[in-house]
Amino acid sequence: MDKLRSLLYPRAIVPDIFLIDIKGLREQGIKGLILDIDDTLIPREVRDVYPNVFEWVQARKDEGLKLCLTSNSRHPLRVKYFSETLGVPALHFSLKPLPIAFRRSLEILGTSADETAMIGDQLFMDILGANLAGIYSIYIDHRKEETFPPRQWMRWAERYLIDHWR
Repeated sequence: MDKLRSLLYPRAIVPDIFLIDIKGLREQGIKGLILDIDDTLIPREVRDVYPNVFEWVQARKDEGLKLCLTSNSRHPLRVKYFSETLGVPALHFSLKPLPIAFRRSLEILGTSADETAMIGDQLFMDILGANLAGIYSIYIDHRKEETFPPRQWMRWAERYLIDHWR
């Protein structure tokens, strides 16, 4: 169980991106952020960038952090839109949690794994992949209700593990 926990448990848990301790990350040597899009930056059903998300991303760039959007979305135009709107390079259909997704993201950022944090909302994709790659993992635990049964089951499993390990 300890091995499973080390693979799936994030280094930090927050309800949204606005509560991430950016100063603390920078003090730990974090220079790059890998950002999931759907249900991390923007709700899956939303088609535009919220102004406060745009401002948050711009503030990270102004602070000198390097950013990369890394999404499993199979909709390249959606990912391209967010990439262009936010002014951040992006990967679509990246195949998280496979190592290739994180290696490609690190190449784009020009950072090493220990200089990078992954911010995402899925334990079995974002957090697992980041932990396998040695990247600092931040879980967005928004407790969003899902309507699609496979996503409902995944969220139930995530909540069970997070609540059990806390």
